[in-house]
Amino acid sequence: MHSSNSEEEYEIFVKRGGPDLIFQIGVDLTPRSYGLSLNPSVGVSHGRVSALAADFYGLHEGACMVGASLADLFVAEGREGGMLPRWALFPSDDIGSFVEALMLDLRKYGFPFLRRFKSLPDIVQNLECGPKSQFDLAHLAVSYAEMGDLRGSRAALDKMMAAADSEPRFVAEQTRRFVFNLKKHYQIGG
Repeated sequence: MHSSNSEEEYEIFVKRGGPDLIFQIGVDLTPRSYGLSLNPSVGVSHGRVSALAADFYGLHEGACMVGASLADLFVAEGREGGMLPRWALFPSDDIGSFVEALMLDLRKYGFPFLRRFKSLPDIVQNLECGPKSQFDLAHLAVSYAEMGDLRGSRAALDKMMAAADSEPRFVAEQTRRFVFNLKKHYQIGG
């Protein structure tokens, strides 16, 4: 999968992580004056939930449901974080050594993060623990519905609608469309 606009290039590498789980590794390949700053990240999504959430929003492609930058994972392990030069590639660098070091960091910090997720309930548990964006709430609403918890789905939808009142008009319309489509799909009243 490749995501790009006229100024940025972000490459996402995808691998199946189990039944319906998709593991992702992302790197920024935007050329900079000094070279590249990859800013690697890892993420996980549930194929069906991600696709349904995108469909309910009217989007053509689902999004990662839970993710972390490699820098954040470094910080969580007590390592120095922030904008780490270790993932910046300069023209004078040996590319082979750079890639080897990146792969070691992914194996040590990124892959253990991904391995924590074995099923949809693992993703839901992670989403329930953190602050919730509208997309987090959307993923929770679909996840709960897919797991048969219509009460939990309705609660997530209520939070989305409450926040929609303070969003810009376009975003609020998109949120309302999502809520309408999800309720219609799962035949949730109210």
